[in-house]
Amino acid sequence: MPKYYLTTPIYYVNDVPHLGHAYTSIAADVLARYHKLNGDDVFLLTGTDEHGAKIAEAAKEAKKSPQEFVDQLVPKFENLCKVLNVQYSQFFRTTNPKHEKIVQEFIDKLNKAGYIEKRKYQGLYCVGCEKFLTPDDLVDGRCPDHKTEPVMQSEENYFFLLSKIAEEKDLYNLIKSDKFKVSPVARKNEVLGKIKAGLEDVSISRESVEWGVKFPGDESQTVYVWVDALINYLSATKIYKDGPIWPADLHLIGKDILWFHAVIWPAMLLAVGEKLPKEVFAHGFFTIDGHKMSKTVGNVLDPIELVEKYGADAVRYAILREFPFGEDGDISEEKIALRYEKELANGIGNLLNRTLVMINKYGAKVSDKEIDRLGTSVGEKVQRLDFHGALETIRLIVETGNEIIEEKKPWELAKGNKTKELNELLNEVYWILNSITKNIASFMPDTSEKMKKQLKTLKPEPLFPRIEK
Repeated sequence: MPKYYLTTPIYYVNDVPHLGHAYTSIAADVLARYHKLNGDDVFLLTGTDEHGAKIAEAAKEAKKSPQEFVDQLVPKFENLCKVLNVQYSQFFRTTNPKHEKIVQEFIDKLNKAGYIEKRKYQGLYCVGCEKFLTPDDLVDGRCPDHKTEPVMQSEENYFFLLSKIAEEKDLYNLIKSDKFKVSPVARKNEVLGKIKAGLEDVSISRESVEWGVKFPGDESQTVYVWVDALINYLSATKIYKDGPIWPADLHLIGKDILWFHAVIWPAMLLAVGEKLPKEVFAHGFFTIDGHKMSKTVGNVLDPIELVEKYGADAVRYAILREFPFGEDGDISEEKIALRYEKELANGIGNLLNRTLVMINKYGAKVSDKEIDRLGTSVGEKVQRLDFHGALETIRLIVETGNEIIEEKKPWELAKGNKTKELNELLNEVYWILNSITKNIASFMPDTSEKMKKQLKTLKPEPLFPRIEK
């Protein structure tokens, strides 16, 4: 079987998971399920990033040790996957001692290859980002993401010679030629533009951060949390029995961490002689009711609460259906509720229910003949990560099924004793439902199984019960 190694980011555990984590994980699970259904040997890696200054700071505020702090939060991320029906192959933790050893070995290789140098550095450091920022990165003197003023920090650190390796291995043209694919095209062009403007070497250790992997050969420093985190994709191939095979086929990430994955990570791999991942895809962000998600504003959507109200399949459907994957867009509970009512309950649910009721009422004989009305187009769209387009294709075929019923009026055919025409009509809609069942399996696995059972037994049950407003 062809192998398919897919990763989500490993999520930073300084707080409880939110809808942003859910978004990437659901998309990854849809891809993983699609490849499994097509016979691929799939390995989906997800997990948590547990080192760094933010964790230490949050643990201190909670009056816990960093390890105690992450140990209490990790189960919440594991539970999010369970609630959303995300079937990962392994859940990775960067506090795994085997991973920490592999990180040190990787850094040692970088050093021996001549790509690490110790230097004194002074710059503007954002604790929230856990990285140094340039004046150009700031908006009104503040970090654009955390709205805080960075502090001037001076340290003697170990630097990864990013500019040297990028020039030696011509990283620019590797990306431009898609030998190392960065997607979508807008993100690729963004990365190429920044590389062309000039690369600076990257500090890969911290002198003042104690919570992290000790830097090999100098225990007064810890490995920069981002370097530690990136290596998880490779260390997973060495830690897990029957685990994935490097290189990864796809790193699925949010656009805020594009630079680490599209420039620093491939440069690190090139420096130690490892193969590059085949593709990095950076999706966009969503706003909530037109505003950036924020605890202060009070517009944070809890994915677990949404699942409790609408069900996992409906949440999976709604957030991938709302706008094209890769672009920015807006979501809200009202929008999720509307998709649930119009496209799920009144769309798929209504088509299935009314068809089965009429098959029973009119004694129609339906066959298991398969006519996949949309498999090729849906499959092609899923492979391109066009989840929005795939779900729109499915919605249109649901609409077609309901329109066929309205136009051909089976109740009138029954009154006129047109048994042959009635049977042909109900078979046509029955086959459409079989096609829908097959094609929603990656997106809404539980719904697909329920539909399969009902189509086999011809016993209708509500797929999407009415939600009290």
